Amino acid sequence: MIFTIEIKSGFCNVLKSLVTALSINENTNVLPRPDAWWPDGALWNMLLQDNLICHNSSEFGESFISARFLILKTEEDEQHHIKNDTNNWGSDVNNGINILNDNLLPLFSNHVIDWSFDRSLICDTVFNRIQLGIQRVKWNDIIIDEFNRIKTKLLNNDGELLTIQIRTWQSKNAGDIDNLLTLNDGVTRKYSFELYKNEIDKFLPKTKTIFLTIDREDLLPQYIDYLKDYNVVTYVKSNSNLTSLQHSAVTMLLGSLCDLLVCSRVSTFAECIWWFGGCKAEVNTVG
Repeated sequence: MIFTIEIKSGFCNVLKSLVTALSINENTNVLPRPDAWWPDGALWNMLLQDNLICHNSSEFGESFISARFLILKTEEDEQHHIKNDTNNWGSDVNNGINILNDNLLPLFSNHVIDWSFDRSLICDTVFNRIQLGIQRVKWNDIIIDEFNRIKTKLLNNDGELLTIQIRTWQSKNAGDIDNLLTLNDGVTRKYSFELYKNEIDKFLPKTKTIFLTIDREDLLPQYIDYLKDYNVVTYVKSNSNLTSLQHSAVTMLLGSLCDLLVCSRVSTFAECIWWFGGCKAEVNTVG
């Protein structure tokens, strides 16, 4: 069965879906979407190698739409359900496992592992399968070249590398609605400078180099001033000639190099940073 990822949500939601599909079938592709909410569309053909792109209807497989690292039915005896307050998010969609194609339901368990940053809670079978899916994500040369250009600023420094991923939930460029911080959808989102500072402070004795990413660049100066005694590397959209989607992909990959991670607890961008880094980073979460 060939899977085709359809784009119904943001970058890392789709990326999690792609990783899950690739983890069980390498014959998976993505259907680019030029009319998406991103400023320049969700053109995944500008991110991935050509063999991962669905070019026409003859290459379209079984529709695959989710925002989860899905657990197989065959794995549910080994992988327990990780309970947290996000479990009811999307509970109206196939018992909360967030699959929009009923034909795929027999494949997957209703056990959920998302929004957890504790490797000890992930069984080896699931961990290894998802890592296989990550290895099968083949970025194109534009993404790889830009990643390699920036990563030299982050590596070969004293101490552990700290990535700080700040999600304010107020980024108009990412298509956020105005009321995400107060939206009553079953998930609590939090943002303040003090909340992030409290978690960052716990890691500062271990690091000298920090990769800092934020969804509102106008708030960067406050953090840069606070971290002025450290080697802070930022990668803002104006630093490149990439599209918004390409910039997000490179940023996520750079963030995944970290040993330490401060992030939003319910951000799929943070999840991908952690998983693409092999789940090795020690994590402090906000929210």
